Amino acid sequence: MPDLKQHAKAKSEEFTRQVTSDPRWKLEDEMMCQIFGFTLYGYVFGIGRVHCFMDVADIHAIIVDQLAGLGIGRKYVEGLVQAAHQEFITEDNQSWQNRLIGVGHSHALKEDLKVLVDSIFTNTAALRKATAQPAVARPWWKFWS
Repeated sequence: MPDLKQHAKAKSEEFTRQVTSDPRWKLEDEMMCQIFGFTLYGYVFGIGRVHCFMDVADIHAIIVDQLAGLGIGRKYVEGLVQAAHQEFITEDNQSWQNRLIGVGHSHALKEDLKVLVDSIFTNTAALRKATAQPAVARPWWKFWS
């Protein structure tokens, strides 16, 4: 089983690397981090459950480690993962969070991640426009320091 867990972790790391190495990535943009977090949740959950037969707790640990490794606070990430799980298991849920989880989940077994990576940035722009939120002027994590 460790080989399957390692496979899921490697896929998660590759997706994270592709997103965070894109010049459009901004760690200080809370909305972008949330969109990435919910999309990553769906992607890793899809790989972890469908392909690697992992327990939910192990899937969550991969996601938390991945996001916290970027510099996002561990408590914040744990809350995001709990929220993502609740969104995922709620029937007939049409929230934007659940839709992002679905986007990630639908790409779980695909090798080419370009469309999924681009979705982080297009969905951030679309959600920002829909909610009329301006771009962040200062890093969001400084609000909780």
